[in-house]
Amino acid sequence: MVGREINSSFRKETLMKYPDIPFEPFFTWVNRPRVMYKAGLREELGFEMEKLGGTKVALYTDKGLVQAGVAQMVVDAVKESSLELAGVYDNIVQDARIDLINEGAAFYRKCGADCMVVVGGGSVMDTAKAINILIGGGLDDFGPLADQVGLFDDAKLLPPHIAFPTTAGTGAEVTYAMVVLNDVEKMKVAVAHPYCNADIAMLDPELTVKLPPKITAFTGMDALTHAIESVTCISPNPISDGLAIHAIRLISKYLPQAVKDPGNVDARGNLLIASTMAGMAFINSFTGGVHAMAHSLGALYGIAHGLANGIMLPHLMEFNLEENPDRFVLVADAMGIDVDRMSKEEAARAAVKAVRHLQKSVGMTQTLKDFGVPESREALQPLIDLAMGDSQLPYNPRCLEEDDVCSLYLKAR
Repeated sequence: MVGREINSSFRKETLMKYPDIPFEPFFTWVNRPRVMYKAGLREELGFEMEKLGGTKVALYTDKGLVQAGVAQMVVDAVKESSLELAGVYDNIVQDARIDLINEGAAFYRKCGADCMVVVGGGSVMDTAKAINILIGGGLDDFGPLADQVGLFDDAKLLPPHIAFPTTAGTGAEVTYAMVVLNDVEKMKVAVAHPYCNADIAMLDPELTVKLPPKITAFTGMDALTHAIESVTCISPNPISDGLAIHAIRLISKYLPQAVKDPGNVDARGNLLIASTMAGMAFINSFTGGVHAMAHSLGALYGIAHGLANGIMLPHLMEFNLEENPDRFVLVADAMGIDVDRMSKEEAARAAVKAVRHLQKSVGMTQTLKDFGVPESREALQPLIDLAMGDSQLPYNPRCLEEDDVCSLYLKAR
C-alpha cells in the first residue's frame, strides 16, 4: 500500500502538464524510414544493404568528411562486407545545388552502382535524395522537378538508400523532403517526394565525435528549432508533440555536454536521437517563420541553415508567444523550467529566455550583422520577398506581414 502511494505521488509530481489544446479532427502521420541506433552501427551496413537488394555502392559525402576520416570509417565498413564499392562522390557542398545533383546522378550511372550510402549532414543527405529521384526516374536534370515542389503523382520506390547522419541537426535522414538551392535565381525551395528519404537511417554516434564544437552548436540549434516550431506551429498533432517535446528535453541536456566534450559518445548519441525525433515531428507538422526567414538568409547570404535558424529562433518565439502561450508552456517545461508557479505568459517568456541561455552556453553569439545583412529596408527587401514566398511561412502561428519580417531581421542584427 505504501509503495502504491509513493508511486502515485511520484507520477503526480513528474507528470508533464499538457494544456487542453484541441487538435484538428483529422491528421496524417508518415514515418517511412527504418531507424537503427548503436555506436559502431556502420559494421552492420553490409548485412542491411544486402536485405534491401543492393550490391554495388555509390557513396556520397563531402570533402570535409573525407579529410576528417569520417567517410573512410564507412568506406571501411563497405569493404569489410560483401558489398562492392563502385565509387565515392565527394563534391557536395553547403546546400543542395542543382548542378551537383545532376553531376552526382551522372556519377552513379557511370560507376555502375545499384544502391547508395550517404555519409554527411543535411546538405549531403538532401543532395543524395535528389540524386536518387533522378536515378529512380531515369532523369538527368533536377531543375524542372525543383519547380514542382511536390513530386507525389506516380511516385515510385527508389533504389536502395542507407543514410549515416554525421551531424545532429537536420533530421534529413527521416524526412521526405529536401531543400534545394537554385543558385541562378538565388532561392531555396523545398521539394517533397514520398520515397526520397533513406530506406534505413543508421545512427552511429561514433561518426559525429569529430564534429567541431562550433558546428555541433549550430546544428544542435537547428534540431531545437525543428522541435520548437513543430510544437508551436499551426498544425501540430499528438504524435509530433510527443517526439518534439522529448527532443527538446534531450537537446537542452546534451548539447552543452557535446560542445564542451566532443568525444562524449553518450551525449553525441542522445543528440542524434533527438535530431531524428525532431525530423520525424516537423515533417508531419511543418515549421514556421524561423525556417522561412532562415531559408532566405541561406540563399542570399550563404549562412548555414542551422546557424540561421539559431539566430532567428528567439526573435520569432517572442513574436509568436502571445498567439499561443499554452504551446510555449510545453517548450518551457521541456527545457527544464519550473512552470508550476508561473502564469502562462510568464512561462512562455521563460521559454524564450531558456533558448537564449542555451545559445550562450554553447557559444552561439553571432548576429546577422556579422554576415553583412544590411539594416535599410530597401537593402533588406530581397530577403523579405523570399521569406514572404517561402512554403513554411503559412504555418507560423501568428500572421507575418512584410513589416514584421523586416522588423525581425533588424532585431536579429
